[in-house]
Parts: sequence; structure tokens; C-alpha cells
Amino acid sequence: MADEKNTTFGDVEQKFHSMPLTKYEIPEGLEAEWLSTAVSDYELNLGCDLGYDNEKMEFSSKLSGISIRILAQMMYVSYLQRELSRVMALNGIYGKDIQLTGQDATKRVTKQELDDQIGLVEVLLHRMKDPAYG
Repeated sequence: MADEKNTTFGDVEQKFHSMPLTKYEIPEGLEAEWLSTAVSDYELNLGCDLGYDNEKMEFSSKLSGISIRILAQMMYVSYLQRELSRVMALNGIYGKDIQLTGQDATKRVTKQELDDQIGLVEVLLHRMKDPAYG
């Protein structure tokens, strides 16, 4: 179709925001950097060129739904890496009469979620690859 519009940063960002996120607002510049990283990793893994223009924040064509999902999933992995880094920097509070170590559970859960999402991205990328047999 000649009237299909190219996929934009906003299209991927919308899918990214549909995933579980924090109550804190994420700066758009950071999200744009995560998309740029996701595009690079996607292209490296699948040996293709998505034609993403960082200046226009637009792809050179209309991407498939699965490509948008994988890019958003990769952005979510970047978010979780940042979140894990944040919670790992938190220290427990130890005092004479009190000991708060609830952050340890947060660290473990965040790390597990990150590992799960990395595994999902790897599976999705593998499914996108053309089989070498046949």
C-alpha cells in the first residue's frame, strides 16, 4: 500500500509503555537511546537494516508488528538493566534496634525479571531468523 506511513519512535514507545513499568516518568531522551540500542542489537542479530533515522525518529518503512514488539521488548530489557543497577545501589539499613533489608528481595526479583526478559528477547529473535537448512 502506498499510503502506509513509516513506523516511528512513537509507535515503538507506545508498545514499550504497554509493558509493566515503574510509576516514575522516564525521560523521552533515555527511551530514544534505548530504542537506538535496540535497533542496533536487532540489526546485528538478524543481519538486516531497519533504516532507523535517529534525527527524524522514524524508520524508512512500516515495520511488522513482531518487529515493533521485539524492539519494545529490547527497550524493556534496557529499562530493567537500569532498574537493577538502581536497586543494587540501595543498601540495607542496620541500626542498634532495627534492621531493614527488604531491598534484597527487590534486587532478587528485579534480577529474575531481567533474566526472564532477556530470555524472551532471545527466543523472539531466534524465531525471526531464517532457517539455514533446506
